[in-house]
Amino acid sequence: MLLITNNEFFKDAIKRTDVTVQFFDTDYIGILKKARDLIHQNYHLVTHPLYGSVKPNETVFRTVILKKGDKFDITSLELIEESINTATKFMNISKPKRWPAEILDDFRVVDYDIITQTLERIY
Repeated sequence: MLLITNNEFFKDAIKRTDVTVQFFDTDYIGILKKARDLIHQNYHLVTHPLYGSVKPNETVFRTVILKKGDKFDITSLELIEESINTATKFMNISKPKRWPAEILDDFRVVDYDIITQTLERIY
């Protein structure tokens, strides 16, 4: 499994040998686009790109789990493209706010908790 994220909480937190963490210093949509690039390299989505109840324009953190496949997965590509379009639409309606550090940490925790619970369910 490959976990791509812009959430610093994951940098050294995942100690599993079956999960590789790649941190990118980018925004929410940047992570979605990185996932799309990986899908073009035969990765498949494991988590939905728009998981959770926090709207794309309400947080800056996103983590996506993918797995390497043998062939190109059109379903993953369609889902990531729809997710990029949806996130862009939200960002155009209401630009992301400049959150104070405490709120940003709360968003990091939400993202981290959702993904770590998902990993626990997968394994």
